[in-house]
Amino acid sequence: MRRRGFQGLAAVAVTLGLAACGSLGGTATQGAPATASGAPATASGAPATASGAPMKPAPMKLSVQNGTTVVVTLVVNGTVVETFPPGAFEDPIKAELPPLPWSVETRSPSGRVLSRMTVREGDYVTSNGPTGGMVKGDAVRVDLSCGRLDVWYGPPLLGGTFIPGPSGDCG
Repeated sequence: MRRRGFQGLAAVAVTLGLAACGSLGGTATQGAPATASGAPATASGAPATASGAPMKPAPMKLSVQNGTTVVVTLVVNGTVVETFPPGAFEDPIKAELPPLPWSVETRSPSGRVLSRMTVREGDYVTSNGPTGGMVKGDAVRVDLSCGRLDVWYGPPLLGGTFIPGPSGDCG
């Protein structure tokens, strides 16, 4: 009998809790999945946009635009992957890349690190929703005295006026 009373009390508490949620303007969602981060997900459990459109992992590709006057070396996970002459543009780069995650650096001819970024699984995703598409990725841009250097995984960087860095930062 005592146990039964506890179950009845628990049912009342749940009912009151649900009623309180409804009175605060909340809406119940039946079985709406979410990812581990709490972000929306599709019925299959894949990440989704706020509109519910599924987000798809994009192909592994890394791109570089060396708008500087110096040779730039691309290093991924501590290994030299490719060297880019001044003015080079590769989207995507031709070199084969290791599996993710990547620690990506660009270096000057003297070995100085010019830029650095980390790329993880799931950082580059695309989706098509009812209001349009979305693309998300990783990128790094650095404005040096000798020009602009962009490295990206996903969509290219847009906008921003080039503002030269301090003299000697390309050495």
